[in-house]
Amino acid sequence: MNKILYRPLITSLIFMMSCNNKTSSTDSIAVPKPTVTIVHPIIGNIQKREQINGQIVYLNKTTITAPIAGYVTTVNTALGNWVKKGELLFKIQTKESKALKDSNMSPSNQFGIISVFASAMGYINTLDITEPGVYITEGNAMATIVKNEDIAIQVNAPFEYSKLLNSDNTINIELPNKDVIPATFFKAMPIVDPVSQTQQVLFKLKQYSPLPENLNVIVSLLSGEKKNGILLPKDVILTNETQDQYWIMKIDKDSLAIKVPVERGLENNDSIEILTPKLTFKDNIIQKGAYGLPDSTKVKID
Repeated sequence: MNKILYRPLITSLIFMMSCNNKTSSTDSIAVPKPTVTIVHPIIGNIQKREQINGQIVYLNKTTITAPIAGYVTTVNTALGNWVKKGELLFKIQTKESKALKDSNMSPSNQFGIISVFASAMGYINTLDITEPGVYITEGNAMATIVKNEDIAIQVNAPFEYSKLLNSDNTINIELPNKDVIPATFFKAMPIVDPVSQTQQVLFKLKQYSPLPENLNVIVSLLSGEKKNGILLPKDVILTNETQDQYWIMKIDKDSLAIKVPVERGLENNDSIEILTPKLTFKDNIIQKGAYGLPDSTKVKID
């Protein structure tokens, strides 16, 4: 009877010892630390800019119109030509003159022929009459001359941006090829669109650049500037779903990642100003690997 009880007891003891050994083995396995990369705060200058889409427009345009009704006998220019003031562009023959000429009764080859000259210097931007033989009525447009040196950048700016518009504020114009050229505020139209509440604004280039009309550009308005601020790369800032709380993950001396709430200042596409807490250039701030990292987590710096 004693032997029967003894055997199960021995089996139970062996099973318990085996479980204890497994638990000890599991406890001895170290959890790997998350690997992160760090960045240090810097002291620097930061600008905040508001961007609006704009277009290149020519301000100085002159429309050449027909002084009389008649048949165009001569076209002395072409689209894109540079013309001088007083240069011959067209000749128009009156109906009466043409009728006399057709009947061989014209007293002179120049009878009833009216010459049309360029009233301004510039490029032929539009050409409505491209070849002779066309009948045109008095006052109809024949061509448009533009002075492409008198160009501006036109935008429809939200009215709240009006405080950013002054002659002392340097404006950056970004071209489609990513070149950036400086401009200044020129004038704002004294009317606001009733639907979009935007105001038509014109800017002038600080230095002339031969740009084509209707070219789409991006106008960058300076809305804020801070010198000697504490700056961090923008991608180190973490936030919640409602974006009403912001923080960074700072590493202490024991390689412990600590969640630190921050108050933000100016920011642009690359950097962000940290108002509080007061950071130093020696602080280790996680740049990569902080997303989803719990507070007070041991980390490994790559």
